Amino acid sequence: MSDLKTVSLFDTFVYQAEIPKYLDNKDFMAACNEHTDKAIAEAKETIEDRHKKLNAQIKDHGMSYHSGPELYKDERFAELALLVKSTSKNILEDQGFDLSNHTIDYTEMWIQKFAYEGGGHQDTHVHWDNHISGFYFVECSDRTSKPIFHDPRSGRMMLNLPIKNHSKLCPAMERQIFSVKPGTLLLFNSWLPHQFSVDNGVDPFRFIHFNLQAKKLTI
Repeated sequence: MSDLKTVSLFDTFVYQAEIPKYLDNKDFMAACNEHTDKAIAEAKETIEDRHKKLNAQIKDHGMSYHSGPELYKDERFAELALLVKSTSKNILEDQGFDLSNHTIDYTEMWIQKFAYEGGGHQDTHVHWDNHISGFYFVECSDRTSKPIFHDPRSGRMMLNLPIKNHSKLCPAMERQIFSVKPGTLLLFNSWLPHQFSVDNGVDPFRFIHFNLQAKKLTI
């Protein structure tokens, strides 16, 4: 039909930028290492308990180390935190939301490292009670875990049809795997289901995760 028009409804976006400059900042990397080392030290007891319960030395296989959730208060992350915060506000406003009576605040910001022995992953989830979520990748390679985003439309499961080309992004796709590198920043609406594939432990995999919420100003 030659006069058939396409109207795009309820678009889903993932915003990507390459910002490797923070990885060359000694203070930034020192903060990353400090918070990571603390998380690993705090998990030592958990690893020992797993050894006792399973009666096997599985080390940290399958684990994911999480720092505390308030890295946005660490001045060494201030520049990145401000960039993510201002960009999140711009994203929501560009999507049509009226934030004239709202402010954007962090609810969480933490650094996460997958197990040295491999097996680290995250199952599909969303971040309730937030508006923008994202990742900044500190260590990764072509061989490490990858973020995967899923079609958020619940009715999508009714279209159980074959896809022509899995390597080409199109409306038929039910999920999208992102290739990232050190310095990659990804931002997205917090309701978008996402996961991380199982890491093989060959190369280090570490990233900063953040959640932000638009809060109504009170008089």
